[in-house]
Amino acid sequence: MEPLSPQNSELPPLSHPETSDSTHFDKEASDMDCNEKAPPDTSHHGNTQRQDRDQNDEIASVRTAPKRVGIKRVGLRITVAFVALVPLTLLVIAGNLNPAEEGLGTHQDLGLPPCSLRVLAGIRCPACGMTTSWSYFARGNWLASMNTNAGGFLLALLSLLMIVLAAQVIHCGRLPSPRVQTWVTMAGAGVLIVTLVDWIIRLQS
Repeated sequence: MEPLSPQNSELPPLSHPETSDSTHFDKEASDMDCNEKAPPDTSHHGNTQRQDRDQNDEIASVRTAPKRVGIKRVGLRITVAFVALVPLTLLVIAGNLNPAEEGLGTHQDLGLPPCSLRVLAGIRCPACGMTTSWSYFARGNWLASMNTNAGGFLLALLSLLMIVLAAQVIHCGRLPSPRVQTWVTMAGAGVLIVTLVDWIIRLQS
């Protein structure tokens, strides 16, 4: 038997086509993954736009706030001015009247009818003498004003206070403090009580 020659003993190396193909495919896939760009993150951009929009709205609100406040103050001044004209006009009219010697009936000089309670029942009403009291008050005779109708005298004083407060509101553009408003309300209630008590006393005299 012939011995194996070196040429016959050398076998061709085994090839691994499947392994080579798989490695090539993985490389291509890796290259594709590297070449693919991730989608842009739009959440941060959206948040930035929303923040800018909110900031612009806040700036616009700050800019328009003084205008709204100014309009409200103008409306307040006009309203208070009309309210203050009521007692001021009444005081001016009362000052131009001649107080009745009887202490009541001065309002008839304005063409108004006499007190209905006096005509029907023969007694004075709580408001009888109010116009006469205001007439004395406007003329500076405060003692006669109080003797004629105590409630009318206090109401005239309260009217002066209201005119002063109205002037302050017109100047400052804002209402008085809640404490002052409470005191004015209590003063109005006190005037009403004094008027009723004074009326009862005059009925018994």
